[in-house]
Amino acid sequence: MASLDATRLPPWHLPDGITSRFVDTSPTSLKFHILEALPGASSTHGSLPPLILLLHGFPNLSYDWRFVMPKLAAAGYYAVAVDLRGFGRTHNANLSPLDDGSIRASTATLDIVALVRALGYSVIHTLVGQDLGAYVAATTTLMRPDMVKSLVLMAHTWKGIPDLPVKPAPSASLAPAMEVPEPPWWETTKDPAIHASLAKLEPPRQHYKWYNASPDASRDWTYPTGQPLRDFLKGYFFLKSGGGASQQQRQTTTTTTTTTPPPPPLPPPRPLRSWTADELAVMPHYYIMRAGMTVRQNVALDMKKKEDEPPRPAGSVVVDSRLALPWLSEADLDVYEQEYTRTTFRAPLRWYHALTDPDLSGDLAYLAGAKIAVPVKYVSGLDDWGTYQVPGGLEAMQQGFSVDAACWRGATLVPGAGHWVNMEKPDESASEILKLAASVA
Repeated sequence: MASLDATRLPPWHLPDGITSRFVDTSPTSLKFHILEALPGASSTHGSLPPLILLLHGFPNLSYDWRFVMPKLAAAGYYAVAVDLRGFGRTHNANLSPLDDGSIRASTATLDIVALVRALGYSVIHTLVGQDLGAYVAATTTLMRPDMVKSLVLMAHTWKGIPDLPVKPAPSASLAPAMEVPEPPWWETTKDPAIHASLAKLEPPRQHYKWYNASPDASRDWTYPTGQPLRDFLKGYFFLKSGGGASQQQRQTTTTTTTTTPPPPPLPPPRPLRSWTADELAVMPHYYIMRAGMTVRQNVALDMKKKEDEPPRPAGSVVVDSRLALPWLSEADLDVYEQEYTRTTFRAPLRWYHALTDPDLSGDLAYLAGAKIAVPVKYVSGLDDWGTYQVPGGLEAMQQGFSVDAACWRGATLVPGAGHWVNMEKPDESASEILKLAASVA
């Protein structure tokens, strides 16, 4: 079945200095929907401005970068944000549906190469990825280090490609001279039956990535549409923000007889000591979900203010009309609601298949042990559990396991922000991007 031609849709309302257009890279790749902000003529002096390419996460869009881009352009850079494969208005030029198997890291790298070439560039001065976009940015940098001069990862750390399950078989005469390095602690503290162990907790829990890869996830995320979808998205964005984290950390409970009380206060984000059920269970329910409940049901319970609230339909998220997100206006929320009503979450959620199914990530196995070898820094909100959701992820970058030690430029955790640091704190996010960009010739 052919898709609706996204080029016929009305444009988003964008800040001054940002325009949107489509870049057709068929038959090599897709027709990409991009936002772009160009520096003034006085900044470029007739030369091609350095390219900063911005990749969004889930459940997001290129629209996330609307307040960061003008600041990058004002500093003399050509800022481009793109709807990733499966998201928003990017689509096959012939309007055919995307092949499910094409939603994976290796294809995303081809997408980026094709887009950059179509824009008239051969090198990305600074590649920036948030959340899922950080994963795509990291794998692209590993596969095409010649195309990426510097890298900013936001809200998702990079632990590297898993090692190959190969038994050592050195020559007997060489074996005594070989040093076998000790594996890092995060490789020796993993529960091989983590999902069964999570299910045995009281109450039982489930990991969000595997839930998002389940057959029913798209339906749970998408329906019903209209106001229920809008309230769900607002609640989800709020809970993962700095404001949501602060509220959950302050939350108190009172004596009640209800069977579904609000959650107890959350601890502030901290490094996890192991990939084990008890340790993962300290994370919020948007990461380690209540088992047997949909994502909407989990968000609905976490958005409850009081234990004696009246019953509501299962999975119905009630958002206080006074709840205002300074970084996400009602007009902004319109964009996300309308886009996901139109496209559903089906294709975006296919990325979780790519993250959890070894058959879809096996083509990256040749990169096992490879380190990012361009200047790289990590940025997120101080209240973002995403920084720690993968035990050892931040440490692998800091200690030279996934990033060449000479290329590591440190981590910045921005106070007052959570997972959506690029939207919650665009000034600080742009500043961190520009610091790294300016340090690279």
